Amino acid sequence: MIYPVTRSLLPAATLLIERSFGNTAYIEGAIEVLRGAVAAPGSDGIPLAFIASDDAGGDFMVGVIVFGSFGGTNGAGRLHFVAVEDSARRAGVATSLVRTAIESLEQIGARMMLAELPDDPIALPGARAFLEALEFTEESRVENLYREGIAMTFMRRELDRG
Repeated sequence: MIYPVTRSLLPAATLLIERSFGNTAYIEGAIEVLRGAVAAPGSDGIPLAFIASDDAGGDFMVGVIVFGSFGGTNGAGRLHFVAVEDSARRAGVATSLVRTAIESLEQIGARMMLAELPDDPIALPGARAFLEALEFTEESRVENLYREGIAMTFMRRELDRG
């Protein structure tokens, strides 16, 4: 089941992010952007944060996604992050969350979705391959942006504008 993150679900979603990102340099930014998405949902009326729960009544969150639009752009969506519980990885949770975000962006006429990916195979193993499997392609990169040897890669996916 996938549904919007509400203020009442924010603490549980935050804990999920903490478990998913562990002790990486990216955890604080992910929590901050989640809080912002819950506090001020999209101007087009779409939620900017969704959670996925287990099938057994929805009591256990297994994934969270935060996405939105790039300010000042025309039709450019942005994927901030996807986090999934270790026990639910490789079960389609992240794919379902990204597809939900894509559908939401397509409904408001977005033409593409960009992901700013720290190209960090140790802290974020499999992140790049995951995005590539969902038809994201590298658009550009900034070498050594996060730290020596860790680039920021811009991954882009075209959207169906209907």
